[in-house]
Amino acid sequence: MMAIPTPPLPRQPVVAFILLALLYFVGARIGIYLTVMPEGTAILWIPNSAVLAALLIFRGRHYPQFALIAIAAELAASVPSFRPDESLLFGATNIAEATLAFLLLRRWKFDPQFPALGDALKFVVAGPILSALVAALCGAAIYITFRGGETTYLEFVRIWWFGDAMGLLIFTPLFLAFWYEPHRGASMPVHLRLADGVLAVLFLMTLALLVSSREGSVLGMRVGPIVLVPLVAYAAARFDLRVAATVVAATSLLIAGLLTSGNQLFGALPPREAVIQAQEYIFIMSVVALGLFALISQLRAKQRELDAAVQELNTLNRNLEALVRERTDELSKLNGQLARLALTDPLTGLFNRRAFFDSARRELESARRHNRRLALMIFDLDHFKSINDRFGHRAGDAVLQRTVETFNRVIRAGDTFARYGGEEFVLLAPETGLQGATELANRMLAALRADKIPVDGSEVQVTASAGITLVDDRDQDLESALKRADEALYAAKAQGRDRALTVTREET
Repeated sequence: MMAIPTPPLPRQPVVAFILLALLYFVGARIGIYLTVMPEGTAILWIPNSAVLAALLIFRGRHYPQFALIAIAAELAASVPSFRPDESLLFGATNIAEATLAFLLLRRWKFDPQFPALGDALKFVVAGPILSALVAALCGAAIYITFRGGETTYLEFVRIWWFGDAMGLLIFTPLFLAFWYEPHRGASMPVHLRLADGVLAVLFLMTLALLVSSREGSVLGMRVGPIVLVPLVAYAAARFDLRVAATVVAATSLLIAGLLTSGNQLFGALPPREAVIQAQEYIFIMSVVALGLFALISQLRAKQRELDAAVQELNTLNRNLEALVRERTDELSKLNGQLARLALTDPLTGLFNRRAFFDSARRELESARRHNRRLALMIFDLDHFKSINDRFGHRAGDAVLQRTVETFNRVIRAGDTFARYGGEEFVLLAPETGLQGATELANRMLAALRADKIPVDGSEVQVTASAGITLVDDRDQDLESALKRADEALYAAKAQGRDRALTVTREET
């Protein structure tokens, strides 16, 4: 589960000291004057929840100050209901209850922001169940020792236990929620939507019925506090902990106030049984609200975690897609480079022999389909071996590259020019007859003749010879045409080089 960061500890706890004194005093006064039945048994006891909340918020720091403040507030609130020695013992019992709950919760690594159902379970067991029971055993003994009464010890333990348990269960989450909520970021909107408004009206109507019912019925219809449970549960599921805890606290105080004012919410019962009924109801309502809130919070955290994981996965997918596109582009470029390397002569950048034959076959098919002329020329540099022998192969390569540059300035855009091998080059000229091919070849030879190629500090004049022929329908492939052009090339060599000769099928 995604962890909720714990807020930093306050550096100045003076405000907390004042709040604890105020909450303890007010809570004690409410417990004494509002939720006390005529024979002195409290329905719920609030002060201990303020002490426990302070210990949880400050993680046990400033414990002596909190203890002294709680005892002082107990003495001030109990006057004149209890003697100072009784108030002192009751205050010590309350401090012991909050201390035991705090120690258990710290040992169990409880998160006071209730982000998961497990935290709610830890709180209920450590506070309302175990710590409140221990305090009830001590408090009931103190009360009976000083006051006596008709209530038996075990009955008093049960009522005391439930009173303290209700106080811890209802008000500790409320105090924690109002302390921690500013640190938890954005929460669910508190403003009412349509459904919230309808349920709020129902809630108020139900409260009005409870207040107007003196004997637990209205117009002969039984109206009990149990009707508030669904609405309280809705508040816990719909809103944040502040709202949920506030609704639970307000409902509990209302029920306690109505019961102490003589309203028979649970029917005509003796006071002790009415207190027990109220405590059981408040306990069920509080546990349902707290557990439901914690469960919904856990589900929301899981949903946020899932949304974050989905967002991260989408980001990874986008990054992966971008990487795949990048690698695909790189691979396409590499494949293109490989394709060019497979079809290109690395020295001159011209088509190689294989690429020339592939292109020539397409040109031959096009010429036959459209009945167009197609000229074929072979060029061979004159005395190229002597250049290699005199200046070396690197100079020979430079001469070949310079020759290609010179020829490229003369040939046409639609012509196919390739290195046939060594110092031989082939040129395929579409829509060109013998006369046009001869003129083109002579321009190429003249441009080469006029070019002075720098080699090792000197200038070298390079010439070439050319053989020209036409490719016609009788040529099944280029081999026969190449053979004729090659014969014309040898004839040009034999006649003194640096010239272009033509040959036709009939001349071979």
